Amino acid sequence: MSATDALVALSATPFDELPTETHEPALASIRDVLGVAIYGASHPVGDRIASYVASAAPGEGATLLGRGTASAPGAALANGCFAHAIDYDDTFESMVLHPSAPVFPAALAAAEATAASGRALVGAYIVGVEAAYRVGHSIYPSHYDQGWHLTGTAGTFGATAAAAALHGLSATETAHAFGIAASGSSALKKNFGSMTKPLHPGHAAQTGLRAVLLAAQGFTADPEIMDGSMGYGMVMSPDGSYDPTPVLEGREHWGVCDLGFKPYPSGVISHAAMEATRRLVATHELTPDEVTDVTVTLDEAASEMLIHATPENELQAKFSIEFCLAAVLRAGDAGVAQFTDEYVTAPATRAIIERVERAFEPSLFGEEFAGYGARVSLETAAGEQYSAEERRAPGSPSNPLPGARWEAKFADCVSPVLGEEAPDRLLRILDGLLEADSVAPLCAATRPA
Repeated sequence: MSATDALVALSATPFDELPTETHEPALASIRDVLGVAIYGASHPVGDRIASYVASAAPGEGATLLGRGTASAPGAALANGCFAHAIDYDDTFESMVLHPSAPVFPAALAAAEATAASGRALVGAYIVGVEAAYRVGHSIYPSHYDQGWHLTGTAGTFGATAAAAALHGLSATETAHAFGIAASGSSALKKNFGSMTKPLHPGHAAQTGLRAVLLAAQGFTADPEIMDGSMGYGMVMSPDGSYDPTPVLEGREHWGVCDLGFKPYPSGVISHAAMEATRRLVATHELTPDEVTDVTVTLDEAASEMLIHATPENELQAKFSIEFCLAAVLRAGDAGVAQFTDEYVTAPATRAIIERVERAFEPSLFGEEFAGYGARVSLETAAGEQYSAEERRAPGSPSNPLPGARWEAKFADCVSPVLGEEAPDRLLRILDGLLEADSVAPLCAATRPA
């Protein structure tokens, strides 16, 4: 079996053949991505992409989360951007890839188009995340180190797999869909800190769905796109490190079981330091005025992502360890209320940013867990010194957080857009999603009344 054939077979996996241990993580991930996408719909990124879709891809067949409707490709594009607009969406623990932002929007649009059941939607989402997981690991880390953003590249394969599952493509059609999608797979890390970063998963979702719709019409592509010297794997890993084994055999567990949820709306590389700071502030009841010096030590790999020491807006702040810690010190936490242009540029925030000093160590705490660990030291005006470390990203499978944090996150994201009663209403629908005959009630509940 070729690597492409393995992806085709994965896409056709019936729900009943998916491991039962994937069900609960999948439902939790769908809840999380719905929440952050609904909030992202009201963000400036959401405003701009929704305006574009209204003129370029209008329609009534698919849901725009937190807004209205569009064509299926337009909804996939917009919802993927919404989901990543504030960088609050899930990520794999084992590599830097946000799978739900490209996969779920493609799956949702396909589910509406095919009048699918809730179970079919969840099953397609699981295989889509798995396809992104396998393709990502076959080219990681070389592909990422070359400057590609895996969420937009490998995420395209996840979106394709999910949409193919729901549209019921034949094996031949699915192989062509992967070939079509591969040629449209693109996203550059150079755009981190700009509006184009959240465009990446939207582009991936739309590209995957479009590839499936084209393949269903008989559009062709190379049916072995992952394989050979000119195949996707080799081309996207120019140092020759492409390994098809994860695609052919899978990994030790399914991708949805490797997903971690973000407790903060910023790059995941900042979260361990933020959680350590949050704990120090709460434990010692520290106020911003008391803290005179902050030193944060991170894995050396973090240096290429934390590229904005003095951010000028909230998009840049998501990749500024200085701002991330300043926000926690100033507010005791850092959520959607802190990641605004006004908060980033406020004099009180700027004053704390100037007290933060960054340091890097090679392979801090070892090389596992994508180098997400951090050590934070605080010094007060009274000469007291406090330190804490977080070895793994908070919210990841190996460092879980209490369920109350996720309930609060969901409410914080949904309520400002859909109203105070919307979070509970959505949660009730999600609780019964596997038994739902249709995704229509879920979609209706995600749009303004």
